Amino acid sequence: MMDDSDKGFRPLVSVIIPAHNASKYVLGAIGSVLQQNYAPIEILLVDDGSTDGTAELVQREMPQVRIIQQANAGVAAARNTGLRHVMGELICFLDADDGWFPGKVATQVSYLVRHPKVGLVYHPWQVWKPNANGVFATLTPPQLKANKVMDPAQSGWIYPHLLLDCIVHTSTVMLRRAVAQKVGFFNQALSSGEDYHYWLRVSRLCEIHKLSGVYSFYRVVANSLTNTPKTINFCYQIVQKAVKEWGVSGPDGRSVTPRQINGRLAGLAFGFGYLQLHSGSPRLATQAFLDALKHDPLLWRAFPYLIASQLKTLGTKFTPET
Repeated sequence: MMDDSDKGFRPLVSVIIPAHNASKYVLGAIGSVLQQNYAPIEILLVDDGSTDGTAELVQREMPQVRIIQQANAGVAAARNTGLRHVMGELICFLDADDGWFPGKVATQVSYLVRHPKVGLVYHPWQVWKPNANGVFATLTPPQLKANKVMDPAQSGWIYPHLLLDCIVHTSTVMLRRAVAQKVGFFNQALSSGEDYHYWLRVSRLCEIHKLSGVYSFYRVVANSLTNTPKTINFCYQIVQKAVKEWGVSGPDGRSVTPRQINGRLAGLAFGFGYLQLHSGSPRLATQAFLDALKHDPLLWRAFPYLIASQLKTLGTKFTPET
């Protein structure tokens, strides 16, 4: 929360909301921004070629939202469109099916005002799953921890942390516009993991701090882009390319070990292979399990899945125990 020392400087906060056929949840996402105890805020809805009336719904129900429409080009392109149009000194991203809890914006602004060397702040998030009938029950905001503002374990020059796990979730981020201008745009060639790639790039330029409070929720939607199996293991490629380009050390000299990197890549390959095997792509699964064993030859659980994927390619049924 902002206190009296922060009231003299209240920078404009721009919120970029990419939306594609998001009419079911988008008003809730925007509503969570409007309920923030902070001003000034501008909200940019980037309608990415929706055919379900998303833009018309928002224009009718929430006319204070600035709407930018484009042909369907993907979430990275939509965020980039938002970045080209923002006017705020500070930028947030919010997916159209997620939302924020009260106090998020004021707390993050206050932290950035007090810590000018920090380029981006993020925070933990709450996962919101539907019940067996697909209904999302009422969500109760979590209790904030008293006298604990920042999580030092996942703050600072976090590039090595990000190599081992994408600990930053897009809807939790607030970053300085000056940082975004240095980093550039999201990579539109990545149909998944474009946000992970972006945070890695940010982590090479500035400190990133994690606030301790839970200020947002991530809604688990069955047919969302995140939960749709891909034919390319984007996260695996992103980590590989990051290590090739920047190595395993952060700007402050802290590093991860080759064993940790190989373990990370093996895990990403195994997870991808598991999804491909169960979604009917045994050839992709076979290559993924081979990649996993290349990085970690002692990953014993990959062997039965490798055999299963090879047999499935040949038309023979075999399912290892999960």
